[in-house]
Amino acid sequence: MESKRKDTLTLLLIIVIVIILGIVGYLGFEVISGNVKENESNEITDEFEKQIPTLTEEEIQEIRARAAKEVEEQIANGEIPSGTNQGGTSSSGNSSSNGGSSGGSSGGSSYSSGGSSGIYISGQWVLGKIVIPATNVRCSIFDNPSPQALEKGVGIVYSTNGLNKPGNTVIAGHNYKNRLFFSKNKNLVVGNIIKITDASGLEITYEIYNKYITSQDDASFFQRDTGGAREISLSTCTDNGLKTGERIIIWAREK
Repeated sequence: MESKRKDTLTLLLIIVIVIILGIVGYLGFEVISGNVKENESNEITDEFEKQIPTLTEEEIQEIRARAAKEVEEQIANGEIPSGTNQGGTSSSGNSSSNGGSSGGSSGGSSYSSGGSSGIYISGQWVLGKIVIPATNVRCSIFDNPSPQALEKGVGIVYSTNGLNKPGNTVIAGHNYKNRLFFSKNKNLVVGNIIKITDASGLEITYEIYNKYITSQDDASFFQRDTGGAREISLSTCTDNGLKTGERIIIWAREK
């Protein structure tokens, strides 16, 4: 009887040890996987920063003035309604269809699609860099939200005229429930700052003015009227989004 009891306790102990090892292994894998993603993301973003030009304040103002003039001309030609900035094109593109020219310090290529310029780095078109100080986020913005891109940063779903151009640009990223990418968007609040640098070297500071939860099928905010202002929309899953289909949407306008 005593021997049978010992065997039972031994079996229970083994089961407990296996469960603990499984939990530790899973957590360890998540940490290692997260570190790998973060390192790859940092390498691409570092390379992007090396390749983009450095603009003076005068050059930045010139770019802004030129963009404003383009919008005025589109309104005058009837291409967009007065006071709006609708009806643009998607900013997605790829290397085969755009045939970028050689550029950059590491043999990267550049291209322009949908109003956005990009740099080809590590098999991906990088259109910009996003920095969110409140959540300590710094990563690349890719030309589309492909599975490969969202392992290393965030991607553009839709853009009226291109990144950092008048109109709305929708940027999607994963919620890994850790520190990566858009995982902490749930902690962002109205008034927080988002900085985006595009491939021309232009940095625009955006301020959050709206945040809400909606369904994964809601695209009503894509082509919204920005009144000619530069705006961005960030989209990511809620913590239970994989089950519920819910998305956290954040709107921000040039400050």
